[in-house]
Amino acid sequence: MKILHLDLKPIGDEYAEFRYFWDNPNNCQSRQLPLRKITDLIQKTEEEYYTRLPEDYAKTGQALYNWLDGSDRNFQRAINQHRREGIVLAIAATEKLAHLPWEVLHNGESFLVNRRPAIIPIRWVKDENSTQLILEHQPANRALNVLFMATDPEPPPPNTKKLDFEAEEAQILTATKRQPLSLIVEESGCLTELGYLVSDYEQGYFDVIHLTGHARFEDGKPFFITETELGEAEYSSAKDIATELQFQQPKLIFLSGCNTGYSKDADTVPSMAEALLKEGATAVLGWGQRVLDTDATATAAALYQELSTGKTVTEAVALTYQALLKNKARDWHLLRLYVAETLPGALVKRGRKPLPRPSVAQEFLDPEKKLRVATRETFVGRRRQLQNCLRVIKTSSEEIGVLIHGMGGLGKSTIAARLCDRLFGYEPIIWWRQIDESSLVSKLADKLSHAELRAVIREGEEELKYRLRDVFSELNQPGEKPFLLVFDDFEWNLEHRQGRYILNTQVAEILQALVWAIQETYTDYRIIITCRYDFESDLLQSFYKQPLESFRKSDLQKKLSRLKAFNDDKIEQSLIERTKTLADGNPRLLEWLNDEVLLGEDAETKLTQLEANPTEWKGRIIWSELYEQLDQNIEQILSRCLVFEIPVPMPALEAVCKSISDYKKQLSRGIELGLIEVSSEPEESKRVYRVSRILPHIIPNIQLREAPEVYSLYQKAHEKLHQLWGNQENESEEKWREIFRLKFANKENPERFRQGFSQMLLVQFNSVADSTYESELRKVKDNLVEDGLCKPLENYLKKGQWKEADEETAWIFYQVMVKENYEDWNNLLRNFPCETLKEINQLWLENSNGKFGISIQMKIYQSLGGTTEYNGEVWEKFCDRVGWKQGKNFLTSTEVVNQSKEVTQGVRLRPCLPVLIYTRFIAGMYMYPAFYYGRIRGMYHMALLRRHMVGCILSLLSRRDL
Repeated sequence: MKILHLDLKPIGDEYAEFRYFWDNPNNCQSRQLPLRKITDLIQKTEEEYYTRLPEDYAKTGQALYNWLDGSDRNFQRAINQHRREGIVLAIAATEKLAHLPWEVLHNGESFLVNRRPAIIPIRWVKDENSTQLILEHQPANRALNVLFMATDPEPPPPNTKKLDFEAEEAQILTATKRQPLSLIVEESGCLTELGYLVSDYEQGYFDVIHLTGHARFEDGKPFFITETELGEAEYSSAKDIATELQFQQPKLIFLSGCNTGYSKDADTVPSMAEALLKEGATAVLGWGQRVLDTDATATAAALYQELSTGKTVTEAVALTYQALLKNKARDWHLLRLYVAETLPGALVKRGRKPLPRPSVAQEFLDPEKKLRVATRETFVGRRRQLQNCLRVIKTSSEEIGVLIHGMGGLGKSTIAARLCDRLFGYEPIIWWRQIDESSLVSKLADKLSHAELRAVIREGEEELKYRLRDVFSELNQPGEKPFLLVFDDFEWNLEHRQGRYILNTQVAEILQALVWAIQETYTDYRIIITCRYDFESDLLQSFYKQPLESFRKSDLQKKLSRLKAFNDDKIEQSLIERTKTLADGNPRLLEWLNDEVLLGEDAETKLTQLEANPTEWKGRIIWSELYEQLDQNIEQILSRCLVFEIPVPMPALEAVCKSISDYKKQLSRGIELGLIEVSSEPEESKRVYRVSRILPHIIPNIQLREAPEVYSLYQKAHEKLHQLWGNQENESEEKWREIFRLKFANKENPERFRQGFSQMLLVQFNSVADSTYESELRKVKDNLVEDGLCKPLENYLKKGQWKEADEETAWIFYQVMVKENYEDWNNLLRNFPCETLKEINQLWLENSNGKFGISIQMKIYQSLGGTTEYNGEVWEKFCDRVGWKQGKNFLTSTEVVNQSKEVTQGVRLRPCLPVLIYTRFIAGMYMYPAFYYGRIRGMYHMALLRRHMVGCILSLLSRRDL
């Protein structure tokens, strides 16, 4: 792409100097531009930034373009010199011009970034010695290497929300599934750990380092909110980031956080992106203001999809802008590319290249090389579990260790190994499986440098706990590393009693001696225990319990991306999906199925055998002796909990198990035995639980009941989840999907779809609830009624139940959309079947004495001169005439319905109903006839009602077939 250098700086208060050139800075053209022509734009940018509406973006962009172009069209003529090539506009602007929205430059026909080939504005950060940008084109002949780190502190800083960074990772992996991209994830969110990881690789290994999280200004200076190694918030400056990346700077850094490309005081304080350039970075992507999480996620996916194919950085950014515009992303224009002296070209060569094969070398946790654990490179997920354990070991004054427990294959040993890596100030001593006093004494003695202490521990005649106390006291000196005692596969030291596991007598004495000695000497010695079971012992009061669950969401995707068979185009997708279902996110089982089944001969036959007969693999998950602990009550408990497909709060499990004797005790047993998975939250009240789908394969008596008995379970499960999650604050698609899935699964309830619709309407302006309800309804559309679609509406109208009738009308529209396969609500309103529309309208007219009806609203709108094109004046008058507006106030939907009583009493004759059919989530935002959550006034309301929002409403009101 050709580079047109643009240099802009104010001269006094009236003019700006505008200099521009192509390849030769000595062949520069210069002129003065009057600042008065963009004074309003500068003021608006400084005070309010700029509006978020696409129509206004275009106007803003045209104003900027016309200002640069002037009456002599110099700017346009310069661009025309290379109109058949892609062009980079390297804009060096200072002071009040620095943060104008150059990305929205618009020539009156289209945004420049959307032109073919594109013209891309980038921000050139000049120093006093800069004359022009140097294009560096040294692509590597390998896959694109991206280092990704998400920061999401716990608890979140004030005025921030939890990030769904897993969705960003997942979308990147999905978008680049067929591309040569190696995504390495730093799991901790800690800047120091990022520095350690980068230093493990050769210089220049990473092409891109991507940091995603929150950024903000503190005392007028920009900071990126990273995490301490314990998961707490840490405010990192550009200098802090540069320090960790010293001598390892990549060609591109993406600071995917709000305001990373913006400064509140452009004259004195650079944006974080600019500051990073001054610290030695080559190119930095940032965001010019607050950005929607969904837009940031879509941006990352599109960008890496293009970079991985060998596009240059500017080409990839151009195609990213175009993809975001095509998908109507609200914040597309906030993406800003900053460069200093060098503009990176392609990061990798074009053409498909094989990904580097993940390391298969096994690390071992213990010196005897018995424990196989994941390498740092292959380790994925478990961020919160690691942080929880580190927090306890490093800071707790009450707990002297952690118990990591869960079903076999979940990675307990690997987490212990990672903790040993992170606790470099400790001396690890590791035991595997059975322990006894002699082996404990022997290993401890081997770690002691003083002969006297070795003699005390080995030859002393006192009880073990006193010998341990004396040794620990002597070792508790400055400069001495405290011991980190690791007991792995601890289940070998347990015995079962009355359906639970307890310590065998000898091990109980050893553990009691260790705990007593550590507490008695106030030393920093700590204990890590990994075990399949949460066993019974009073000693565990001194331990933090960290449960493990199977991989889900992006952790699962990251794990699968490291397994060859799951990314092999030659293996049938249906076979891969069956394998994923069988493993249910268990990492060990996934690895085994990858190696022994999918990559072997006749994989389908082998998988079918394993699905029918789990004998060959169930021992990897649970011990055969565990079957002796299972009685009818706990089998019933686990079977009922299978009604939930996602992890749910404990009250939800209790709701479906209440009829079983002693159900709370049985649920606790299920957790202790590793049969109910538990989420990672430190506070038990915030944890969620799930029964693994592996259990029905390996324990025949654990099965979800069949119809019709299961229907009552669906009903109970739905009622409790709706009580817990069915509110405006719930913006989780997964949670809403589960609510509606359970509702629709109860086939004994013929009103389930209609009731679910009412529940969705209670949080109607929750876009996630709305879109999820629609997607779940589409899955069961064949169960919707065929006949009598308008009968319930007629009944409501005859009784004068206007609120119910309005809701029922919207429900009819919804059913038609789903059953007739209309793409969305927009498409539905434009093409709603005429006969059904006439029937609905006639029922409204007949039962309201001609006061309510769609046809009345149509006539009013058309009589005012309304067409399919939006006209603000016409729309205001129409809203007033139909009763959606009172004076300057626009009504809420509830207020619109409430005034219907006055209408029928003859006080008013305004046809405000029906109204709900005009409110529906479309393309990322709701369209509203007159309201938005509550009342909307003035310019903000007018902005929301632009033609891109109400076009489909106007199409319905403009119809002439009623």
